[in-house]
Amino acid sequence: MNLFRILLFLVAAYIVWRLYRALRARSEGGSPMPRTPGNDYEVMVRCARCGIHAPASSLSKSGLCGRCSE
Repeated sequence: MNLFRILLFLVAAYIVWRLYRALRARSEGGSPMPRTPGNDYEVMVRCARCGIHAPASSLSKSGLCGRCSE
């Protein structure tokens, strides 16, 4: 019987926590769910010399990663 009460308490605490997060997110103007992927990601390209994949902005103009361009 005590295990049932503990389980019931945990379920109730979880529901209250989710409601709190939803209300807080609504008051801040955001959504309680994580953002969907958008322009936050950058294209990955391969280094011309060693072949590792790195963000396009981190490669040199010749297409080399920071380690190979030294």
